[in-house]
Amino acid sequence: MFCQKCGNPLPKEGYICKFCGAMMGRDQIEKQKEYMKEHQYDPKLKSELYGQEKINYNTEKDKNKNLGVFIVLGILIFLIILAIILYIAR
Repeated sequence: MFCQKCGNPLPKEGYICKFCGAMMGRDQIEKQKEYMKEHQYDPKLKSELYGQEKINYNTEKDKNKNLGVFIVLGILIFLIILAIILYIAR
């Protein structure tokens, strides 16, 4: 199969042209699905399906956000205590 927009060959494992980024037409997508079923194609990465399913890659981002909040709060508490000690020491 070839891309309807640029004419380059389409990938065997995705639904988007790797050359121009155009999405395959409905008939091409159906042929692609048939091909994948016939050849029992099992991609190593879900991202190879080009967005067939929503994949959440941000699991570490939430952990890092919480860690950042605790670090900022720790620094603020340290600065407040330091300011109080310096004020009292005057």
